[in-house]
Amino acid sequence: MNSLMIETRNVNRMFGCTYAVQNLNLQVRRGSIYGFLGRNGAGKTTTIKMLAGLIWPDDGEIEVCGVSPRNFTAEHRQKIGYVSEKQMLPPSMRVGKLIEFCSKLYRDWDGRLVDRIVNQFRLPLDKKVKILSLGGTRQLSILLALAQKPDLLLLDEPAGGLDVVARREFLDQILDLIREDGKTVFFSSHLLGDVERVADEIGIMDQGKLKISEPLDRLKETVKQVRFHGFANGCETFELPHTFRVKKDGGEVLATLRVEDENTLRQLAAKYHCQYEIRPLSLEDIFVEIVRES
Repeated sequence: MNSLMIETRNVNRMFGCTYAVQNLNLQVRRGSIYGFLGRNGAGKTTTIKMLAGLIWPDDGEIEVCGVSPRNFTAEHRQKIGYVSEKQMLPPSMRVGKLIEFCSKLYRDWDGRLVDRIVNQFRLPLDKKVKILSLGGTRQLSILLALAQKPDLLLLDEPAGGLDVVARREFLDQILDLIREDGKTVFFSSHLLGDVERVADEIGIMDQGKLKISEPLDRLKETVKQVRFHGFANGCETFELPHTFRVKKDGGEVLATLRVEDENTLRQLAAKYHCQYEIRPLSLEDIFVEIVRES
């Protein structure tokens, strides 16, 4: 079995004359929880829609569960659960009737899981969908996606719009359910604290380009902010290779870069006759340093 659940190769997608996604090379391991980050308009939703087979790339190749979305059959789609940021559910249908209707569409529908989630989320089966709160609508959408027993869940801002308490409870509940079956989850979010708590791997999009894609632990262990100071001869000629961001301010240099081996920093400090100080960064710090414009 292929160890990758998702793989894209040189994928581009344009809207008009503007690239929404450019040269996307993405790999997502089976069984991982992949947090997909980016500012509004970075290309996250476009990417997820391409993975779900709802829109096509202009060029490049995509494989999801080993198959191009262009070739998805009904059986392939049974194995992919998709929840959009603005999930549309029939407003006048009662919750119980909607669940019953959907149960007839999927071969591997898990009625026991439905009962468990209904009880856990306290979903009112006799109420119409339009009566549900935003959190209730999100919970129902997740229920419908999980009950089909997918191998892959594609979630676009699954907890968007919820307050901080509801968001945390919601994510904890759905991720407990997901981890039990070892599903692969690919979810976008602009809530960095949530992502940091639950994701195994991280992708960061900026202006349609994938800037980072790697395990969260490695990202936090190696991407640091380094303050160079005390230059004996000034910092005007100071140069750093491969930085995410660098700023010279007076007699100091503040740089965000990959620190694999501190020997590199020692050599730089010796070369430019200065001192340095390493500062650890949170995921939110790293994200801001990579995507901010100035």
